[in-house]
Amino acid sequence: MGTTNQAIRDRWIADLCIHVADRSETGSWMVAVRHSGDAVTFGALEAAINDYRRIVGTHGMSLESALTGALLHTAPSLVDLEPAERASVVDQMIRWLGRDVAAAPAVTAAPTLRSVG
Repeated sequence: MGTTNQAIRDRWIADLCIHVADRSETGSWMVAVRHSGDAVTFGALEAAINDYRRIVGTHGMSLESALTGALLHTAPSLVDLEPAERASVVDQMIRWLGRDVAAAPAVTAAPTLRSVG
């Protein structure tokens, strides 16, 4: 993934985490995602994101790592899946959570200087 694409993804993940926090504030009891027998509420997901955000931040990891860790923590049935399937399911959960989050605007390069004569 290029630097620009990664910056766009990082912004979208940040917006998604804000969206989860907003949903938690208005309805922490509401189910955010489900997997097998696990029903993850917005409140539990927000709390886990905040906990993992502190952990990954001290190791220089991304907010997306915190979100992934939070999903694995709050939906323990994910651990029983094969790695490729687990990655696919977590990706589907993130897409589902972000279905109402607008795509991050493209990151544009800094304007270039030009001489006028």
